[in-house]
Amino acid sequence: MRQGYDRSMNFRVRNVDSSEKRLINEVVRLHKKVFDGFFLSTMTNSFLRTLYTSFCEHNKSVLMVAFDDERPRAFMAYSWDTSGVYAYMLKHHLVSFMWNSFIAVLKKPSTILKFFRAVNMPKESERDENYVKIFSLGVDPDCWGKGYGAMLLDELKHLVDHSEFEYITLETDADNNEAANKFYQKNGMRLSSVFTTPEGRRMNKYHYRKKSNESAVS
Repeated sequence: MRQGYDRSMNFRVRNVDSSEKRLINEVVRLHKKVFDGFFLSTMTNSFLRTLYTSFCEHNKSVLMVAFDDERPRAFMAYSWDTSGVYAYMLKHHLVSFMWNSFIAVLKKPSTILKFFRAVNMPKESERDENYVKIFSLGVDPDCWGKGYGAMLLDELKHLVDHSEFEYITLETDADNNEAANKFYQKNGMRLSSVFTTPEGRRMNKYHYRKKSNESAVS
């Protein structure tokens, strides 16, 4: 994987280091703003900090942020070892993970099933294929339509060694989520499958595969 690069003097994309606590807090703030009402947003800020810090620390995962001047406007967390990053979090941040999950369950008991699914995520994430998975991609709603999300996806497409990884993948809600689905389709993601979670949530799975006739990126 290659390092991020500047697109312009006012817009840049770069990886986040685990020492950048203030920036990680900004990502947590954006996450709660973008994904209001979703399961992870019901977790404590501390839990989300632990989660995104793990993406920074794990050697096969990345937290990437898009800036306008010095202000973060969008973020993307991805990994080419999904089981590894969850196992890393459970190993190195177990106390924080368990405590914050317990608090979330106390606040909303219905989260208990999702909590246990999260604990089992490392085992469930095992796979035979080599691919890069986008865990989350969020753009500040105040900046929608300005190209931040497209820039993050474009950056990832450039960073991935397509001779090593078969595709880039992500999952998003199939229902009542037209804007996000149109965005991914517009940016080259192709619908691979539709599945339903144990909670009855229909999800679209998208893949991006580099076309054989696309020129190589140096």
